[in-house]
Amino acid sequence: MPHVHDRALRAAVYEYLNIPPREQDLTPDGVPLIDTADPDQQAFHGLLCSCLMSTERDPHPLEEPVGSKFPSLFRYFNRLAMRPDRLEIRTNTACRIASRLLPLHHPEHPRTSGIPGLRVLGMNSRRVRLVHLPTGGRLDLIESRASSGRRTRDTKSEFSYETSWHDEAGCRLWTNDVLSPQEAACTELWSPRPWTALHSSLLMRAIPLWNTFRIMPAWRQPRPGETFPTLFWVSNENKADVSKVVQLLTESPVKIPGAAYEADGRETGKLHLGDARIRLHSRLGA
Repeated sequence: MPHVHDRALRAAVYEYLNIPPREQDLTPDGVPLIDTADPDQQAFHGLLCSCLMSTERDPHPLEEPVGSKFPSLFRYFNRLAMRPDRLEIRTNTACRIASRLLPLHHPEHPRTSGIPGLRVLGMNSRRVRLVHLPTGGRLDLIESRASSGRRTRDTKSEFSYETSWHDEAGCRLWTNDVLSPQEAACTELWSPRPWTALHSSLLMRAIPLWNTFRIMPAWRQPRPGETFPTLFWVSNENKADVSKVVQLLTESPVKIPGAAYEADGRETGKLHLGDARIRLHSRLGA
């Protein structure tokens, strides 16, 4: 019966992605909305995916010159959910996450950190609304903890506090209405690539990678002779190896539609989506 299948699928989305059925948007076909088909939103997701899936050993080029902020952000995330026009991230501290994502220029290094082109659209008592100017991609950071006494002015005050370190670390680029020259120089980071849609889909399934499988994947440069990036992580008895990640991405109820896997060995292989490929590689470690 279709309604029984739909109910089971919505329950599976809750189990894997932590999105309660009442908060799941549906596609025109009546199935839970997990991925976006908008190429501009996908490009924004791809940039987020490359930043958030990084480690101190494999830092992203947009990381802070001193310290490491991107690798720890996932610890504050409760769930990622796609809406028809935006990505929503439920978090324990929306203003702090925003402060880590907004772009800064560091003249003394010289480099840009944060997400180039990211701007604040507005905020209310529980939500910080962001937009990526080059792609038009939207991101709402939502406080998971509801408080009947909280007002918009409280969020603005907290946001001001959380971004107070920006003036010490560098120059605020996110207060400009247009792209700065420093941000425009980063265009390659969000330009469409063959694997952009695949990166976007990986981002939407990142919660089980981080929280259920307890892995910290990071992007590495292509292997010699390959043109596509590698997603690498260390596995052990408490952290999933490549087989478990592949099962999630290609066989589970929240699989990436159309994705397939071609193994090259026990710990590595290529994930395909149409003509796009990325390499998955886990290595047994401590």
